[in-house]
Amino acid sequence: MLSGKNEAMPTKHLHFADTRVLARIAQISTCAVALLYFNGCASGNYRKGDVAGECLKTAGLKIDAENRSIDMTVTALDDLINKPAPDLKPQFERFSASLDRLVDASARAEKAAQVADKKSAEYFRNWDKETSAIKYDAVRDQSVSRKTQVSNEFNTVNERYRENQAVIDPLISYLQDIRTALSTDLTTGGIQSVKSLADNALQNARKVQAALARLTDDLSASGARMSSVSLPETEARGRSSDATESTQAHAKSSP
Repeated sequence: MLSGKNEAMPTKHLHFADTRVLARIAQISTCAVALLYFNGCASGNYRKGDVAGECLKTAGLKIDAENRSIDMTVTALDDLINKPAPDLKPQFERFSASLDRLVDASARAEKAAQVADKKSAEYFRNWDKETSAIKYDAVRDQSVSRKTQVSNEFNTVNERYRENQAVIDPLISYLQDIRTALSTDLTTGGIQSVKSLADNALQNARKVQAALARLTDDLSASGARMSSVSLPETEARGRSSDATESTQAHAKSSP
């Protein structure tokens, strides 16, 4: 009998332990659900600001890549036109391949800018929505004033991007026309016939590059202003100036 009683006790303790474990799990689950609920309710518009800010920074990186593609393309064209080799084909093929990469880089920059524009619009719309729920006039007015400032800064950068893109598209078309002319007449005479046109494209491209370098800095700064996470000033300044310095170095080294 003693043996049977001893065998029953572990089972009783086991059921009791299971009950406590289940109760504890239920308690934790309830807390987790409540935490998720309140976090969801407390999530502010700053999250959309973070997304918009990252999209602006991404657009800046894509424009920097577009800028570097312009540099490689016009450098290859300059070599072909002003320093032609006995065999023109390798130089022409390098110019042609660089131009194809520029077309792709420009398309990626345009897509990134469209995404940044969309996410920024969502951010500003939600800002208006949340501001309308503020009860005190002084607080609401301050939020409206701040939103106007940030949106005006974004609109300025966005307008600058559109202005630059309006110049880049004709530049690409101009370079494509030069490529077509050379592909038809890839001779010393053909090179000389487009020399003045190519030199004009080189000069215009360098001006575009300088404008794109400034735009890259502006997009990075605008993205930082929308983000709840900011880089140390020295790090942010170093990152934003890298592309500008690289572009300026290339421009100075080219004839």
